[in-house]
Amino acid sequence: MKTTTIGILFTVLSLITFFAKPLFINEPVPEMLPDVGTKIQLVVCSATSARRSSLRNTELVNNIVNGLDDDVHVMLLVNDRAAFKDSSNNGRVTFVEIPTESDITIWPQDPFVVVNDKENTKLITPGLFKRKDDRLMATQLSTILGIEVVQSELLFEGGNIVCGESEVFIGFDTLDINSRVFETSIKEMEKRFSKLFGRTVVTIGNQSQEIGHIDLIVTPLSNNRIAVADSRQGAEVANRTLTQSPDRITRFERNCERGFFGNPTINALVDLEGNSIDCPKVVGQTKTAISDSRNLADALDKIAIQLSEQGYDVIRIPALIPNQSPESETDENPILAFPFMSYNNVLTETVANRSIVYLPQYGIAELDSAAIQCWEGNGFEVRPIEGFQTSAMYGGALRCCTKVLLRE
Repeated sequence: MKTTTIGILFTVLSLITFFAKPLFINEPVPEMLPDVGTKIQLVVCSATSARRSSLRNTELVNNIVNGLDDDVHVMLLVNDRAAFKDSSNNGRVTFVEIPTESDITIWPQDPFVVVNDKENTKLITPGLFKRKDDRLMATQLSTILGIEVVQSELLFEGGNIVCGESEVFIGFDTLDINSRVFETSIKEMEKRFSKLFGRTVVTIGNQSQEIGHIDLIVTPLSNNRIAVADSRQGAEVANRTLTQSPDRITRFERNCERGFFGNPTINALVDLEGNSIDCPKVVGQTKTAISDSRNLADALDKIAIQLSEQGYDVIRIPALIPNQSPESETDENPILAFPFMSYNNVLTETVANRSIVYLPQYGIAELDSAAIQCWEGNGFEVRPIEGFQTSAMYGGALRCCTKVLLRE
């Protein structure tokens, strides 16, 4: 990560000037910041160092910073500032320090939601958020940016909420949990979330979710379009590659194992509680992931049909989705036996009438290429970002670890 003191101060002061605009008597109702729309200006990522976490994502954050446009500013949450070097990158990165005794993950998408009324920005946090110390992320950002944090009584995680041009899409599990906690109906909870986020709520699904966070499988787009993952298509591409180029698949699987701890000589680590974290055995798991993807395909088809029947123009994006039962547990996140290859977990923007998608890449060239072709075929300029195979074994990709705070 590269920073310059003068550049940081200038950028942060500019951002504070934007965020801290005065309140007006006839203040408009804040709305959730959409996942689709104008150019991205400011995002937040979080980085965990080798001294504090098994998932060493510094290189991945570097890929994200370099993959985004040069004028996108990145607020980088860290709990081990001394582990990161200072060098010059035109002030694009501002380090935001979480207390060193705290323990955070690489997923800033989940602990809060951004709402904006064109004059003011607020961060909405859930009534309870128990994963690590990620609840501190919103507070630290608010201190730097001078914006308000509002704690809701409702329970949610940002990864199970995606926002289109007018509607907010929320996974069924979030509505179901709240309906039981507050002893009311799903419909009533839709109204309460609609009031909180300033937009009409569309519930994805009508039963317990096969995938815990819908941002891995559902992507709102402009002009009433929405993209839904297609694990049947992904399984077909992966199976064809496995049949025609088995050595290439084996090489990918070995790379997943060798890169899991950032050093191929490391097979296990000890977490902060003293528990052993073993590297998953990925070799031979592609065939299983193909079978799992085929088994999941009908559930994803149902989501696509639901949205189509509600009037959305649905496009399908290939995905390779392993069984969601973890291979092993850490204090940070469950570890899957194979990467969750989502090409829906993306960032999108529109610049000069060009639709742009920042697309995670995992390392199976045929599958990565199929996803690129699919997005291009639907009118998008694709900006690939490499290196997501390890984070995907913890169940997340680009949107999960890159929270958009501001658009033009």
